[in-house]
Amino acid sequence: MLAVPQPVLPPLPPLGTQRRLSVGVIGAGVVGLSSALWLQRAGHRVTLVDPAAPTSNRGYAQAASFGNACTMAFGACIPVATPGVLRAVPRMLLDRQGPLTISWRDLPGLVPWLASFLRSAHPEAVSRIGGILGELLRLAEAGHAPLFAAAGADDLRRMTGCLYLYRSAASFNAAQAEIMLRHREGVQMRILEREEIQAREPNLAPLYHKGLLFEDAYSIDDPLTYARRLLARFLTDGGTLVAAGVRGIERDTEGLTLRCGDHNLRVERAVLAAGAWSGRIARSFGDRVRLDTERGYHVLFPADGQLLTAPTCYPEHGFYMTPLAEGLRAAGTVELGGLGKPLRPARTAAIERVARKLLPGLGNTGRTWLGFRPSMPDSLPVIGPSPVDPRIIYAFGHGHIGLTLAGITGRLAADIIDERRPLVDLRPLRPDRF
Repeated sequence: MLAVPQPVLPPLPPLGTQRRLSVGVIGAGVVGLSSALWLQRAGHRVTLVDPAAPTSNRGYAQAASFGNACTMAFGACIPVATPGVLRAVPRMLLDRQGPLTISWRDLPGLVPWLASFLRSAHPEAVSRIGGILGELLRLAEAGHAPLFAAAGADDLRRMTGCLYLYRSAASFNAAQAEIMLRHREGVQMRILEREEIQAREPNLAPLYHKGLLFEDAYSIDDPLTYARRLLARFLTDGGTLVAAGVRGIERDTEGLTLRCGDHNLRVERAVLAAGAWSGRIARSFGDRVRLDTERGYHVLFPADGQLLTAPTCYPEHGFYMTPLAEGLRAAGTVELGGLGKPLRPARTAAIERVARKLLPGLGNTGRTWLGFRPSMPDSLPVIGPSPVDPRIIYAFGHGHIGLTLAGITGRLAADIIDERRPLVDLRPLRPDRF
């Protein structure tokens, strides 16, 4: 068993030492839930607003917090845009089954986002972004640990590490710049030779040259159960849940009005943590954030959770295979294409086909899933006050690492509202950085 890192965050001030505010948290994904709990710990009156909170499978099933790869990825300091991505754009447009795709009909609306994405792929930008992500990731477990303990969710952790595999010497050599960046950021990892991989994961087809074992990574056995336990803790501690969608935010000198469902909610502060839907809400009060949507997929193999011992990723295929109590989940890939469009069977078929090649013992498929990741062009989240109104705190845009960064994002949101000096420099995460 691998150990969880144990960084420590500065303590919150004792209750009663700062003004107790009414705060509305928009979004009950893992980022919103973590924010709500950290705000409660700081002594605030918190209302959580979401039309599909994790009280049932039906509405929550489209949430990224439901269908993710279930992995706390403390080594995920490599942005999606890296040198060479420009050469890959034609392939993204032509290959509908590749690990990163764009639909031709979505291309015009994506031009501003893609322009920023390509600028973020410059080597100097990648190094800078990797450093910012590295700082957040070093605090990630400290942001999670108090919430796991409070929610009684430690039993959901699988302390097995995470495995990256490279199919050839060429692919391993091509990854050296990323490996060096991870070394620079203090990621706990070690190289595995082919024989070590085979001993660890005998059910994998021997389609690998070398691997990286991320020693402090772990997986959450059931992300829906985790979200439900966070919500239960929030409600037990006096939080309020409003099952409604927020259409917009109105502002006046006395406070904020969240326009939701059949009634409005009056608050003094708001945390916008609505994931891929956050951009629409921000536009309601005049802010435009360069947020777009990655459509993420997974395929569940319900009888095959025992085939792997740890989450396993081949970076060239762009998805994880994660063993869970409910089976083996193959989750990931990137499809840029916005909200509201139906699942594309070609995407899940591609995941299934490659997963069967890598794990020949896979049996029948069960659930297939499409969800929506909030994605910024530079792979950095948006955390900080809205430039339109500093009473509205942004906490979205985490892309592939929302689960990993949820806890520290919630702590940062609480620090901002309490006007404490944040634990990291938030200027690179400001919403108007583009």
